[in-house]
Parts: sequence; C-alpha cells; structure tokens
Amino acid sequence: MRSFLIYFFIAALFSIQVAGYVPELSPSLPASEPEVRIGLVRGANSVSITSRGSSLRVTELNSSPIETGVNALSVTTGSYSAPKMGIYRFKIKGIETREEADDLAAQIITETGESVSISSDVDEADTETWVISFRAEKESKADSDAFVALLSEKGFPNVAVDVEDYTSPSDDSILLSKQMMANPKSQVRSLSPYVETPREIPQKPAGELPSLPRRNMNAAINGSLREVVVSGRGFARRLESLRAVTIEPINPNDLIYLNGKAYRGKMEVFVAGNGRVTAVNVVPMEAYLLGVVPSELSLPQIEAQKAQAVAARTYAVANRNGYLVEGFDMLPTVWSQVYKGVSIETKMGTQAVRETAGVVASYKGKPINALYTSTCGGRTENSGNIYEFDEPYLRGVDCALEGHRHFSPFLIKTNREPALIRSESNYQYVRLASRYAVNGFLFATARFDDDYFEDAPTEIELRSWLNQLAAKFGRPFPVVEHESSKPLKLARLLHLLIYDAGTEVAGETLMSESDINYQLSFLDAGEVPSEDRIILAQLLRDGWFSIYGDLTIKPAKHYSRAKILGIIDNIYNKKKWDFAFDTGTAEPTEDGKLILKSGRSSTEITVNPNAFLFRKFGDSFYQVKEAALVGGEKIRYKRDAGGAAIYIEVEPSDETTVAENMSPFTTWRTNLSATTLRARLSRYVKGMGALIDLRVKSRGVSKRVTELEIVTTNGVHSLKGGAIRSALRLREQLFVMDKRFGSDGRVASVNFTGRGWGHGIGMCQYGAYGLAKMGVKYDEILTHYYTGVDLVKTY
Repeated sequence: MRSFLIYFFIAALFSIQVAGYVPELSPSLPASEPEVRIGLVRGANSVSITSRGSSLRVTELNSSPIETGVNALSVTTGSYSAPKMGIYRFKIKGIETREEADDLAAQIITETGESVSISSDVDEADTETWVISFRAEKESKADSDAFVALLSEKGFPNVAVDVEDYTSPSDDSILLSKQMMANPKSQVRSLSPYVETPREIPQKPAGELPSLPRRNMNAAINGSLREVVVSGRGFARRLESLRAVTIEPINPNDLIYLNGKAYRGKMEVFVAGNGRVTAVNVVPMEAYLLGVVPSELSLPQIEAQKAQAVAARTYAVANRNGYLVEGFDMLPTVWSQVYKGVSIETKMGTQAVRETAGVVASYKGKPINALYTSTCGGRTENSGNIYEFDEPYLRGVDCALEGHRHFSPFLIKTNREPALIRSESNYQYVRLASRYAVNGFLFATARFDDDYFEDAPTEIELRSWLNQLAAKFGRPFPVVEHESSKPLKLARLLHLLIYDAGTEVAGETLMSESDINYQLSFLDAGEVPSEDRIILAQLLRDGWFSIYGDLTIKPAKHYSRAKILGIIDNIYNKKKWDFAFDTGTAEPTEDGKLILKSGRSSTEITVNPNAFLFRKFGDSFYQVKEAALVGGEKIRYKRDAGGAAIYIEVEPSDETTVAENMSPFTTWRTNLSATTLRARLSRYVKGMGALIDLRVKSRGVSKRVTELEIVTTNGVHSLKGGAIRSALRLREQLFVMDKRFGSDGRVASVNFTGRGWGHGIGMCQYGAYGLAKMGVKYDEILTHYYTGVDLVKTY
C-alpha cells in the first residue's frame, strides 16, 4: 500500500477496498506469466496515445497489424451506419401493341445481346400497354447510367430506370449486434474476446473488404452501434472499426503514453457502454506490479515491499476478470489496486517485484483473495465479520510477533548487571549512585547490592566524593582518611567546604548553648564532644547534615555509603546544582543504537557497552539490562568522552507498541453531531425517523464493531459489517463511542475514538513495514497475516 499525501489521502496509497461485486476467484494458479488488463480510462470523449520512441502499430482484433509511421494517435468514437446500396432495373414502357413490343424486343436482342421479357400493363383508365423488361440488373448508379447510355447509343433512348434501395451491414455489425443482445449488461460495445459472443469472432483479412452485391441485404442490426475511430497527423488512413483496437510501439521495449502518462505494455481501446472510449492498459503481470508496489506501499523496507509485491500479485491473479462487464480485470484505484504506471516506479519497488517474481500466496492450491489494509489498529479481523465472504485464510491476527520476540529488534542493551537489592529502602540509591557515577564520583563496584550501600565507603571513594564537592564549592580538596566516614569527622570536613572562613567563630558567637542543645536534641547527643557540638548544630540547623532514623548519630560508627550519598545529594539539591543530562524522544531502535528525534531529522547514538540503563515502571525507575525502544519514549541520557551513551533513562511511551505504530492513523478521533449522524445513516437506513441512540450490539475477534443498533423514533434498525464504516464515514470500525445526550434524552453528539485506517482485513501494510524493520522476512510477514497459506513460485 506512501510518497504519501498528507495525511487524509494516504488511504488511496495503502488500502484495497472491496466493491459490492465480488469476482469469482481464478480456478488455479498461473503456469506462466499472465497479462493484466487495467481499465485506465472509462467513457472518455477521446484519448491521446503516443510513443516517444518508435512509431505506433495499430491492430484490430483478429486482424493484421497496421504500421502507422507516426508516434501520436487520437482515439474517439463515431456512429456506425450500414452502407446504402441499390438494385437498378431497366424497362421500356408504354408500347401500344404487342406486335410493336415483339419487334422492339427483337431489335434489342440483336443490337445489344441483352435478354428481355415482355409483359402487359393496364393503367387506371383500363388502357393496356406493353412493357419490355431487361433481365440485366446493375448494383450502382454509375453502372446504371453507363448501361442507359449504351442503350441510347444503340437506338433505344427511352429506357426507364427503377431503383430498389437496401442496406448492406458488415459482418462485424451483425455479430456485434448479436453480442450486445446476448450480453445486455456488458458495458463493452465493440467486438471483444472478453464478451461472450454468439460465435467466434472471425479473422479479418488484410485490406478493405470488397462491397459485394446484396451482401447481408437489409440484415437487422442494433441502431446505436459506434465505431472506434483512430486518426493522427501523418497517419495515411483513418481507421474505423467495430472491433477492439490495440495500439503499441513497434519496439516492445518502448513505453506507451496515455494522455501524457507513461505505461509499459500496450493500450487496447474500445467503445464503452455510453458510446465513448474505454482505454485498457494490457501489460505483463510483473511489469504491472512495478507500478503497483510503490503506489501501495512506498515505506523504505525491502522485505515489506516484497510482501506487498506477493500480495498484489496474488490479488491480481485471484481477481482477474473482476470487471469483466466493463472489459478489463482491474481498476487503477483503491477499488482494485492503486496503479500509477512508470512514473511511480522505484529502485526498491522494482527489486521487490523481481526478487519475488511469480510467487503467489495460495490456500489449498488456489490463489487467495489477498486483501490488505493500510493500518489495522493493532489487530486484523475475520473477513466474514466485515464482508459477505468468510475466507479461512483471512483470520484476525495481532499486528505483532509473539511475546518477547516482538520487542527483541528494538532492544538497547548493556553489559552492566542490574542492582541486586532486597531492601526496598536501598533501591533509591541505585539510580542516585549511577547518576553520580557518570559525573565523576567513584564507586568501587561493578554491581550495586544491599551490602555495598550498607557498608562504609572506602577511603578512595570518599576522597573522590568530597573532592567533587570541594570543586563545586571552589574549596581546596580536603584531607580524607579512613575515619573520615564517621559522622563527626565527616561533619567537620563538610563544614569546611560549606561555610566561609570565620563562620565557625560566628557560630560560637551567635549561637548560645541553649541554641546548640536545641539543635542537638537527639538521643545520643551527649556523646558528641564539645569541640564538635557547634559545627554539628550549625549543619543540622541549616539542613546540610542528617542523623539516623532512630534519633541517634552513633559517633563511633562509620556512616554507610547510602547515608553519605544521601547527604551529598541533599547538598546538591539545596544548592540547586544539577548534572548535565540531555533529553530527547526515541525513534525505533536499530542495531542496538539510541536514535533520537531532532526536528525533522534524527540523531544516532552508540550505547556504551557498560552503560547505566534505567527504565521506568509505574512511578519509579529501575536498573535493567535491556530496554525496548519502539518509538515515542522520553529519554534522559549522558554521553561519555567518546560520544557514546553512558547513562540512559527510559520513560515508556503511552502509544501503541504494535508493528504498525509508525502509522499516522494508529489512533484517531472524530466528533459527529446527531444531525450529521442522521444524515449519514439515513442513506443506509430507510425511514429511520429521528435519531435517539446508537448502541454497539456485537464486536468481532479484533473488537471491531460488527453490528450497530440505531435506535430511532421509527424503531430499532441495525447495520452490519463494512456498512458501518461506510455509513458513518469513519476511517475504521475499530472504535469506541463517548455519547453526549440532550435534555430530551436523545443523543446530541458522539465522539468516536478509534484505531486504524481501512477495512482491517488481511495484511496490514504499516504492520508489514514495522515487522520488516524488526528483521522479519517477507514470507513470514505474509504467513503471519494470511493464516495457513503457502507461498508458491508459479512461473
């Protein structure tokens, strides 16, 4: 099913629609490459057919070709009239006596050698005269005039001429009249092998048929016959034919242009039911597909386009003669398959067609009716719930692979093992420590666990942490030793970093012993030496330090890493210091790289093999070893010196994760007033009365609405299957309704929230694209969407 018209008209590129007429499937798979007949123009006053290479050849059905010598022809139609003919008979009238008649007859025989007969003639006055009738008859006025002149030269000037007029319809006009009578519903008004005829259309000899006397004399024909008329500047003759006419370049490799648009193959023209011109592109199947695949699915994934090529080929095989009543197989629109000729052809589309040449999807030895839809809304539907046919291979399926496999192509991964935490209170420090670790803080472990956070930091770790603080405060690096992780030693070092010179003296001066005792009113405050009391009191008063949850400080015990890290983070927060993290929105991951949207472009970032990776679950972030980025996730990250992402936080998207999630029609909303609803529904529900309510009566396997009840003042009516979408004019019928009622209890408006675009049957084109991006091959894409089918290379 792209390259796309923004966004409303994209359905014309991606979705086969099914008309009311469902053609009978072809009985078998083709043994050789078939031709496809596409009705490009129907009922036009005229068409222009040209070639920019070799000159054009014109061939009437079952006739020898005519080399026109020109590369531009015009085709129109004209009325057919049977040739008018005459039988000329000769007499000499008014001879008074039989004896005179006998003498004159003898003279005629002697002088001319013509045979004659004598008869009597009685006029209104009962006067008898005699008539000499010549047995010779002529078939044209010229021959008649010459014969009369000859008789006059021989001395017989008073020859009267009687003419019997008649028509002489051609064999083709008689056969076409019979064809039209035998097939009154056919819209083909030229002799054609695609219309049942009373007998085989005969081979037409080269050149003009001679006008034979009394040929088909006064034979009955249809009075509305029209001929195909082919003409062109430089074309030595004007071709008028009651047969279908084929026009093609002499060089079969040259393109042919219909009204300026290029196509492969040849053009067949004939008279349509309205008496005007129908032009049909007759083209080999594989050449036809070159103009279909990019029109239907131009998304840049070769396996998706190969799946589209097989689906389009299969649909064309199964629906041959789908428009037989009009003289062709397919339309170039969404009513069959969108076909745009040479102008739409692409390198990838051509590759897809050629690499799948002859491959057709079959079910029990017959080609399937390979319907496909633009965007299936996350899952397809059983065909019988939308249309009158219920095919076993058109079953509802999820637009996703099973389980974890669906997300594996989108994973970013790290070699770093996730934290092993049993105590819920310690988990907050995992993300905290990771953020500090990528900003210069040393953590002497490859994996965070409870023991690590509950133990005291090493001297090297604490020195790293406090040196980072000193740099932020603009202070000299403090002297750190093993005992520095004990609370009072730590408080002394933090006091030197946080407060300006002289602050300690100011504290002694301005804080009374009562103030100090007030700040140090925890349980073991008596164990704090006098020289540390003022320092600790200031830190606690100003919120720079903390004690244990049991209201103790335990001066002799080392603070744990978690405790010290919490104090440092508190300092950063109070100072409103923040680390430099970048943010962005993810696009689907490819090859394990982080791909972020940047305006209309994207940035690709390699992930450090030992990166810190976090994913949000609920309201909290948890360290993980891998995370799937299907697109739309909010990302917070930091790069290392080499530009690789060393820290990544993933906030999942609330958008769908199905394979089609890149479609702009995954979710849509439409609000319709009761007036609009009634106007639309009344075309499908006769005599419905005033609208009271809409109710969903049933849903299919995909949760599409399969029966809709319409409650009106004239009773309850229902719509079923695809008529629901058609009547409401919605993108899809996978929707829910939010109804607003008026004070009279009747529905005033309905807000439809839905997913998808199209009929929702068969292959999802955006889903095929998504699966292809995940590395799924075309054959698996097809067997995923078409249940139980076989892929057969038929030629």
